[in-house]
Amino acid sequence: MHREDKSFQTGLSDHGFETLKRQLVDLVEPLTDGQLLELADGIHEMLRQRRMVRRHHAERMQDLMPVGIDLRI
Repeated sequence: MHREDKSFQTGLSDHGFETLKRQLVDLVEPLTDGQLLELADGIHEMLRQRRMVRRHHAERMQDLMPVGIDLRI
C-alpha cells in the first residue's frame, strides 16, 4: 500500500506515526472482534468521507477554471 501525497498528511512524522500505531494496537488488543470491526468500519467511513470531500473540491476547482485548463493530475 502506498502513502498519500504529503499535501494530504497531518503533521505526524514517520516516527510519530509508528509510535501512534503501536499505541493504537495496544489499546485495541482487548476489544472483541465485533468491537474491532465496528471501530474499523468507523475509520473506513471517515476515510470515504475525506476522499469524497477532496474529490468534490477538485471537481469544483476544475469547474471554476477556464475551458481548456485541466488541474487534474
